[in-house]
Amino acid sequence: MTLDWETFARETAGSAGDEFDLATVLPGDTLHVVTTHTRYEFEIIAVQDAFLRCSRVDRPDGLVRIAGCGYPFSCTFKPKRLFCGGHLEFTFVEGTQRTRFRTTCIQGIFHRHHQDTP
Repeated sequence: MTLDWETFARETAGSAGDEFDLATVLPGDTLHVVTTHTRYEFEIIAVQDAFLRCSRVDRPDGLVRIAGCGYPFSCTFKPKRLFCGGHLEFTFVEGTQRTRFRTTCIQGIFHRHHQDTP
């Protein structure tokens, strides 16, 4: 288990395959993020705006804004990027309040361009 965010960042710095840049998504793309307990499916509307569906009913769904990824054991945050081992963060509107949601650790990130869909 990683003891702090600096160690985590140092250990994962060279593994670019496990990091995803949100600038690469296009409207109509799908982004699947698998965490320890939940699967999040984002249908991209704009770069960070998406329609979210979750594998669990006790998680937010609907229109969200993907913020980026937080480092484990820290409030340090990497905007517009997702990486395995980090915590996906997004915001959604609950009633009239904008609410931030942070997931458990990301296990996998899967991106499909709209034109790649059969």
